[in-house]
Amino acid sequence: MDSSFRSPSSTDVARYLIRNWKILFGLPFVVSVIVAIYTLFIPNKYQSTANLLPSQRPALGLDLFSEDGGLSSIANSVLGGSSDEANRYIVLLSSYSTSSTIVEKFNLTEAYDVAEADDPIGEAIDILSERSTFENMEEGNFVISVLDEDPVRAKEMADYYVQLLNQLNSNIVSQDARLYREFLEKRYNQLVTDVDSLQSRFVVFQKKYGVFELPEQVKEYFGLVGVLTARQLEAEVELEILSKNVSTSSMAYKTLEDQYNTITTKLEELYSDEDPQNLILNFNDLASIGSEYYELFFELEVQQEIQKFLLPLYEQAKMEEAKSLPIVTVVDAPRVPVKKAEPRRSIIVILSGISAFILVLVYLVARNSYVANKEYFDSLKS
Repeated sequence: MDSSFRSPSSTDVARYLIRNWKILFGLPFVVSVIVAIYTLFIPNKYQSTANLLPSQRPALGLDLFSEDGGLSSIANSVLGGSSDEANRYIVLLSSYSTSSTIVEKFNLTEAYDVAEADDPIGEAIDILSERSTFENMEEGNFVISVLDEDPVRAKEMADYYVQLLNQLNSNIVSQDARLYREFLEKRYNQLVTDVDSLQSRFVVFQKKYGVFELPEQVKEYFGLVGVLTARQLEAEVELEILSKNVSTSSMAYKTLEDQYNTITTKLEELYSDEDPQNLILNFNDLASIGSEYYELFFELEVQQEIQKFLLPLYEQAKMEEAKSLPIVTVVDAPRVPVKKAEPRRSIIVILSGISAFILVLVYLVARNSYVANKEYFDSLKS
């Protein structure tokens, strides 16, 4: 007895399938009918979609929320690039707070028939997550889609998602702007106090040393010293020449000598004048006076420059805190859908029929092979 395995020929398989054509086509047909009847009990779901674009924020001088700096870099990028922005939208819309708000707003625990569950809110949020999609499109737009058995509710939920997206973002931006404004306000107030203190010190210094505009006063001072020194040298030369021609007790010599002594006295007064009421500086203290003057002057200039820079930032931070711009602009508002989105009954029935046909076909081919090789399989058992 030949007990080796023999593969049926394609002709044998075809004949076997023809003999069992009622099973081959009948069972898939029956399955398709049963599935078609079953799909009639699946409730229709309608999809409402909102098509959005990121809002274009007007540039107001120093943009605190710009991508390249300002508040966005300090406040962890409130508005980032397009990809980051889309991720931001998804995070905000998928958050537990947003989902729970939607559930409570539309009483979804009742609508989804999970009110008797151990965690009705959590169950409703899970169903809501399955029925809500948030997509960032290649064209740069952002799409929110909501599936629901009630077409009106689907539209209202999509609308509310857009409203919550703008509201949540406004809250975050306002909070960041408030913290930044408080920081700037504290720094600015401290700066005003420092500037006032420096100005008071500067006034005291001016009164103490008679310094008002040090560079100009030094220029005038050395100009005057130079003129008097030149006149002193000139008088000294004239005295030297006159002493060789006339007696030192003569009237001409004494007059020129008095003039020389007067110039010398004035020069000595210039070098040692300590009266702060005079505009003439004290030469001996000029170095220390200049050092203190420029130290105060430089510090005051720096603080005033910082104040000039900080003031517009502070004012804009107050405006940013006060204003509330929407994060997205609605291109296509959600509408009440007319046609159902799910279930696609025809596709379900066709796929189930094809699947059943393939399974029956495989079964019949396998059975034909088993029957043709029954002796071989029996030998294996024994």
